[in-house]
Amino acid sequence: PKVRGRVWGVASGTHDLPRPKMWRRRTPDRYRGGVIQSADGGRTWKASSQGMPETAATHIVLDPKSPVDARVLYVAAFGRGVYKSTDGGANWTLKNNGIQQANPFAWRLEQDGRDGLYVVLARASEDGSIGNSGDGAVYFSADGAETWKPVQLPAGVNGPNGITADARRPGRLYLSAWCRKGESAQGSGGIYVSDDGGKSWRHTLTSDQHIYDVTLDPRVDGLAYACGFESTAWRSLDGGGTWSRIPGYDFKWGHRVIPDPTSRLKVYITTFGGSVWHGPVPAASSGGQRQVK
Repeated sequence: PKVRGRVWGVASGTHDLPRPKMWRRRTPDRYRGGVIQSADGGRTWKASSQGMPETAATHIVLDPKSPVDARVLYVAAFGRGVYKSTDGGANWTLKNNGIQQANPFAWRLEQDGRDGLYVVLARASEDGSIGNSGDGAVYFSADGAETWKPVQLPAGVNGPNGITADARRPGRLYLSAWCRKGESAQGSGGIYVSDDGGKSWRHTLTSDQHIYDVTLDPRVDGLAYACGFESTAWRSLDGGGTWSRIPGYDFKWGHRVIPDPTSRLKVYITTFGGSVWHGPVPAASSGGQRQVK
């Protein structure tokens, strides 16, 4: 944000991650991809992956407190773990100290607005049949990815898909989860909310068992959105305590809800295979909130 035209991105030659169908017959250490960088607003790009082997890079975040001429960046590398750069992406170092999985399916990263960093590891087993080594996990680092400690997941959850930290409320976390294969409609998937950094969780949305991610609107305290793989998109006005379905959206494979920067009553929804959707959300006064459990 401080340098006009400077952009980083991640690329993966494997689509539809983290769904297990993509790696059942092909080991992730053969995936191709990495980090790219542009200095002219995306007109031209160059590889920026020195020290990082070819990998399905799925997420990159920038530490806004780092010096402009020596930006600290973090990348989730699927099947390898977390890489860190302290020189604006010129060089990368693997930072897996404390992560217990041998070949971690690093999927999503999240900064908590202070000095904390989270990483979500996707699961290697849809039903938990290969033991703890196949379950997904969430880890937290308080020292810039130098060391990691596990975050206790809610009971029964083995498929974390996203973690969202509320910068306004220290300790407030939103966990997006996929249920275990074969579970009922009231299984372990959905949305969980914690107010103590993951020590305890409340299961606040069960109507969609395959939530992809939760997005917070930075303009409105307590306004959250979510989307999933069951033809639904959701909104909460009370910090994730209750959720109501956004009418009009019904595409099967939802990805992420993005608040429209020009209107608080409209959102964008990205999808797998269905392009980008754009439409209205009801005014806060129309219909109120529906408790979903």
